[in-house]
Amino acid sequence: YNPILGETFRCCWFHPQTDSRTFYIAEQVSHHPPVSAFHVSNRKDGFCISGSITAKSKFYGNSLSALLDGKATLTFLNRAEDYTLTMPYAHCKGILYGTMTMELGGKVTIECAKNNFQAELEFKLKPFFGGSTSINQISGKITSGEEVLASLSGHWDRDVFIKEEGSGSTALFWTPSGEVRRQRLRQHTVPLEEQMELESERLWQHVTRAISKGDQHRATQEKFALEEAQRRRARERQESLMPWKPQLFHLDPITQEWHYRYEDHSPWDPLKDIAQFEQDGILRTLQQEAVARQTTFLGSPGPRHERSGPDQRLRKASDQPSGHSQATESSGSTPESCPELSDEEQDGDFVPGGESPCPRCRKEARRLQALHEAILSIREAQQELHRHLSAMLSSTARAAQAPTPGLLQSPRSWFLLCVFLACQLFINHILK
Repeated sequence: YNPILGETFRCCWFHPQTDSRTFYIAEQVSHHPPVSAFHVSNRKDGFCISGSITAKSKFYGNSLSALLDGKATLTFLNRAEDYTLTMPYAHCKGILYGTMTMELGGKVTIECAKNNFQAELEFKLKPFFGGSTSINQISGKITSGEEVLASLSGHWDRDVFIKEEGSGSTALFWTPSGEVRRQRLRQHTVPLEEQMELESERLWQHVTRAISKGDQHRATQEKFALEEAQRRRARERQESLMPWKPQLFHLDPITQEWHYRYEDHSPWDPLKDIAQFEQDGILRTLQQEAVARQTTFLGSPGPRHERSGPDQRLRKASDQPSGHSQATESSGSTPESCPELSDEEQDGDFVPGGESPCPRCRKEARRLQALHEAILSIREAQQELHRHLSAMLSSTARAAQAPTPGLLQSPRSWFLLCVFLACQLFINHILK
């Protein structure tokens, strides 16, 4: 797979412990050189990651290295701390002869300018005469300025130990135990039929299907067709003098770093924020204020108009974890006498099935569409409130059995529970 310019990928992971979601957005922002920009966000859990990678390769005869030139920035939103880190490279041995093996190599640095902390890790390649204990070895140190605070050693796929320089004590720092492996989260993607044209799974579906069937000739043909279409689009842009503009990322002209266009580094506010969701690659946050405006809109009486055509129909879309908005459609006929549409009225969507719908019909269609979108937002808020209530009731049950004071014995917790219950009753009343 050779990424296509403008190719995108998005997915998310659900965290049952915190009832939150981590979203991943990526886009191929350059083809020469090949650069992939990415953004990871979970505002509720208080972190986001942004960065870009330039793919490079080196061939050594019987071995090959895939270099990931770039860096990522991990931001802790509640602490306003940025940790910049680099990535190791992948090294493959035994291409022409011998057993083919894959390893990680190179040095990785993690730096935080705010607290002056730095960590250096070296991923060591297996030496020629090394045994099994020399596979996947790492070593490193944690420093604060010139002072060494601790050292790390072990195997990244097994046990990693940390030794404090002050006390000299050694402790287990990390181990991928069976429990850790079982807690691995499931990746959720948008259904193939709802993906955009240049999303990875949809774009490469025919190549993937051919590879799965073992048909390498067909896979090569499908890959060539995609690359030829990319060359044709590049020629068209060159002839029309239209430069390429990425959809989801932009390049900072000063730092020359790629940034997500819709990034939000504000800390999560449980009194204002309800849920974070993604729509067509754009990350948004549903807030209490927006829900209040929608409920106010639903509660206010609107003008009634007679419609001469058949009732408009709304198509209900399936509820997907990707956060897609529901599409709406309307149909109607045109009255016998209909004035010409003004420029402002022609900006809306035309009603399929009619030749030139009148302004009154179009106004009613827009009102129904806004009403439908408001109901969808309230449904999302209702589902989020259900999850909050379930989590709080579970905590209440655990607290009643535990000898220590429970979560809902504080006045603030009871107040929040009352607020959630009141919102739930109000929304149920509106939706009746």
